[in-house]
Amino acid sequence: MTKWVLVLFSCIIFRSYSCELDVRLEEFSPESQKNELNNWVGIDMELTQALLTEVGCSFQVLEISWARALFMLERGDLDVILNVSKTKKREDKYYFIGPIRSEVIVFATFKKTIAPLRTIEDILKLDKPIAIQRNAYYGEEIEYYLQQKDYDESFVHVANNETKLKLLKRGRISGFLEAKRNVIHGINNDSNFTGIWFPEVIIHQDPTYFALSKKSVSKELKQKISEGFSRLVARGKIEEIILKHEQGHLPATIIKEK
Repeated sequence: MTKWVLVLFSCIIFRSYSCELDVRLEEFSPESQKNELNNWVGIDMELTQALLTEVGCSFQVLEISWARALFMLERGDLDVILNVSKTKKREDKYYFIGPIRSEVIVFATFKKTIAPLRTIEDILKLDKPIAIQRNAYYGEEIEYYLQQKDYDESFVHVANNETKLKLLKRGRISGFLEAKRNVIHGINNDSNFTGIWFPEVIIHQDPTYFALSKKSVSKELKQKISEGFSRLVARGKIEEIILKHEQGHLPATIIKEK
């Protein structure tokens, strides 16, 4: 009898202090990509490994588009997404761990665009629509325009980042909204970005977080992960990973945890 009690107790302890999570990544440099061995590498993978290793969790990567991933996170079919902006609407569905770093959104277009582009209003006056990723958040001003019927034809919603580039190359859009660090990386490293630039118009700037599903992640596990993140910040590990990947092409913007 005592033996079975000890076995049962051990199982309870194991379940309480271990976890297996599904994490969403998408192959899009410089955030995350697969190497020649088909293993995931990049800043998102290193941040995920650091955090979940710190709290004793294992994980598997699911390669899913942004819009579908947010839907799955809400339902509890996915546990973790990186690089998520916090909004009141999202806080009802997800836990947020962070912030990790600051994200600046810019408008990427062809260098040959000659119209003056000094404000968001200038961009919306271009003769072709702007591509945005479905269910992504680009700030309050863009959200305002998305709610106005007069601007229904001003935006094209796409499922992934590759589609943005294809539409621009085919002359279907005037440009697309994207994180500044990703555009700079593309211009410096990807021939598909040849001839592309961005005006100095900040569309939106906001901290980004790990987002955890409230359906599949318990409050206890969320607290454990939050405490693990704080330890990584205190040891300088988050800053170390960010500086490693952003050094050389973009000054790192690191947000100190409050």
